[in-house]
Amino acid sequence: MFRPLTVFIGLRNFTSGAGNRMVSFISLLAILGLVMGVALLVVVMSVMNGFDREMESRILAAVPHIRLFNEHGVQQSDKLRDTLVQQPNVRAVMPFTRLEGMLTHRGKTRPVEVMGLEPSLADPFMGVFVSPDLMGQLAVNSNGLLMAGEIAKKLSLSAGDRVTLLVPASGGNGLQQAPKVSTFTLLGTFDTRTAADQSLVLAKLETASRLAGHMGLAQGLQVRVVDVFEARQTGYALLQVLPSGYRFSDWIQTHGNLYQAIKMSRNLVSLLVFLIIAIAVFNVISMLMMTVIDKRAEIAILKTQGFVRHEIVAIFLTQGALIGLFGTLLGVLLGVVGALNVTTVARWLESLMGRPLLSSEIYPLDYLPSALLWNDVGIIVAVALVLNFLATLYPAIRAANTRPADVLRYE
Repeated sequence: MFRPLTVFIGLRNFTSGAGNRMVSFISLLAILGLVMGVALLVVVMSVMNGFDREMESRILAAVPHIRLFNEHGVQQSDKLRDTLVQQPNVRAVMPFTRLEGMLTHRGKTRPVEVMGLEPSLADPFMGVFVSPDLMGQLAVNSNGLLMAGEIAKKLSLSAGDRVTLLVPASGGNGLQQAPKVSTFTLLGTFDTRTAADQSLVLAKLETASRLAGHMGLAQGLQVRVVDVFEARQTGYALLQVLPSGYRFSDWIQTHGNLYQAIKMSRNLVSLLVFLIIAIAVFNVISMLMMTVIDKRAEIAILKTQGFVRHEIVAIFLTQGALIGLFGTLLGVLLGVVGALNVTTVARWLESLMGRPLLSSEIYPLDYLPSALLWNDVGIIVAVALVLNFLATLYPAIRAANTRPADVLRYE
């Protein structure tokens, strides 16, 4: 016979149920609840991790980490760039000019943000999204533009088309004048798959500076850092090595609320799913209590044959542990499969419904990301097993406290 006997009896109770249909049904519900709770938590944590990863790798790749501004334009930008790039935590520096305008084409209009940059210096900033070939075309074409594919789609534009750009112009007395009107050629499109796709247009630095009225000077310096979470400290440090008249903004000011919202959403959703696991664990308590009631006679017989309290406890701990182990491992398996395929499933649902689940007009991304971290899976497994073990203690102790004389008197 399988030894130890307590494990054998617990295993038999787990595989055969309690001989009572209601108890077997409750047992099935307990296992299914645990499976679904664990699987959901693995998928949810992976999606939240995906948003964290995309926040750093894609969203923060499309927005500047630090922007240094000067009201009078950047003098000797090459010299300042060489100085800044040698500072700690600085990866790359690029002069830029930013202005807002309106694109028009065949009666359609679209508000845009024009970013003037030096194509030869843009790779650390836009190389993830814009091909070197397109940047090369922009470098030799002062009358060309690159724009997000979403803008081109809404304006019915394709490469080679002419498009009109209107930018506000102010007179020297501060009064608004008629906007400046310029015509450009669309050289190509890019996609960041972030909110930047709704407004971002790229032009040569000299072209954007001319439109902005900066007399050919860059409006500021854009900095890409190594550690994005040290951006603010780095910004203050850079002000110390720059001439007076500079100020800075960082990604925390522009996108910090989004990052905090992702973190808070992750914590809240994880808490809710943990509560689902806790409810499933309560089902384990109910199931084991019904098993104890159903098997009171068998427990009494075992005690009359010499089983002591800790052996009775071991029987029901074994049964509960097997439920927890089976439910948790099956939930992890389903959760891992779901986490690895959630992006594909989301795209399939989008094609089925004919509309996107996420729109970059509303959300920071237009797709559902996922990043499976095995550390998180380990924590989920540990928490589920510990909760399940704690849930089995009370029914096991109740079973051990069964008095054979009281039970067998009526058998």
